[in-house]
Amino acid sequence: MALQGKFDAKAVENEVRSYLDRINLNSLLENEIFDNNDIISYIEGPPTMNGEPHAGHLRGRIIKDVWYRFNTFQKKKVIFRAGWDTQGLPVELQAEKELGLTGSKIDNLKKVGIEKIVETCKKLIQHYNDKWLSADKLLGMSLDYEKAYWTFCDQYIEREWKYLKKSWDNGILKEWFRVVAYCPSCQSSLSNAEVNQGYEIVEDPSFYYKVKLSTEDIYLIVWTTMPFTVVTDEMIGVNPEAKYVYVTVNGSGNTR
Repeated sequence: MALQGKFDAKAVENEVRSYLDRINLNSLLENEIFDNNDIISYIEGPPTMNGEPHAGHLRGRIIKDVWYRFNTFQKKKVIFRAGWDTQGLPVELQAEKELGLTGSKIDNLKKVGIEKIVETCKKLIQHYNDKWLSADKLLGMSLDYEKAYWTFCDQYIEREWKYLKKSWDNGILKEWFRVVAYCPSCQSSLSNAEVNQGYEIVEDPSFYYKVKLSTEDIYLIVWTTMPFTVVTDEMIGVNPEAKYVYVTVNGSGNTR
């Protein structure tokens, strides 16, 4: 790079990019003679292919690339493969948006069919992957894209199932119950990140009322989120195996 009398950041960037375009950096690193047998295998994130990369994505990728180069300078052989997350709710929602679908999963499947939705998902991930590759090229990233993994490929899915089975066999994976946010439209549980994208606390119409037993001077306390059905309700259901308690409220008698 020739020294210039005036610093021009854009000119430096173009010259460096032009140099990188003329060489195969991954090939040079594969042919490099390393002083030790240290091999570090690094698998990318991966980012979800439902949109273009933003500043947060780029910052993280730069840090990863610096770590990779630092270890390479220490004569360690680093396997640095790219990865692309192509499945899940974010991609599906983007595909439904592209198709103009606003109903539930079942409604959308009835309208266009699962094949159309899958086809749209594949087109989307390829479209956004081109955007990510362009951004990586501008950043001068050194990932191995030829051996990148895609999460929708059968080979990847089958491998993940093998890991899950091994985790289950070793007692690492457990089955239990957990309360999670649920999306009726998507018909899927939601992660914390997905909930935070548009979570809002709203007031739900509900109230408590009491119903007197026909054989005793005791009332059942009932809670409902559908008050509009009270006028037509004819009976109250109880669970014979559930535990109920008797309480007295302000001396008004027994309430169950």
